Amino acid sequence: LTLPPFCHILLHDFLNTISQMQILYYMTCSGFMVMAAMFYSRVMRIPLVISYHTHLPSYGKNYLGFIPGIEEFAWFLLRFVHSRADLTLVTSPQMRDELTCNGIPRVDVWRKGIDTVRFHPKFRSDEWRAKMTDGKPDDFLMVYVGRLGAEKRLKDIKPVLERIPGARLCIVGTGPQEGEL
Repeated sequence: LTLPPFCHILLHDFLNTISQMQILYYMTCSGFMVMAAMFYSRVMRIPLVISYHTHLPSYGKNYLGFIPGIEEFAWFLLRFVHSRADLTLVTSPQMRDELTCNGIPRVDVWRKGIDTVRFHPKFRSDEWRAKMTDGKPDDFLMVYVGRLGAEKRLKDIKPVLERIPGARLCIVGTGPQEGEL
């Protein structure tokens, strides 16, 4: 394979940068780039840390449930990737336990929390609250911000809202379930 000269420069710079790193951190494992991260971490002999955000078995069940054994295959792929990581970080103890129970080693919780500076109550807006409550700002308000997919189980909120008088739900996001919600 012959690469143009600028590619050689980019590749050289990339390898130079990686060789100076103490640890290779790969943000998410749902794509093919994880293979490159695994390769470079081994070649450069630096630890690989992967943070786990996309729960493939749930996606498989919700979107490809018609394929026999899709959840088991997703767990196989996860074990293949994460067993090669020096550490897998998850966002909850429940997810840590689920991954560990399914044969994934070296899993720990990474508490991310809320940025209390950026999302401080001083930024409260009466105008936006009125918009989110359909002009009834004193009503109880629940806000969901994120992807609108079946794995989020947003439909499960409806019975809870129905039991709270005057409750409002503001959904911010897009995704496959947007029309349904």
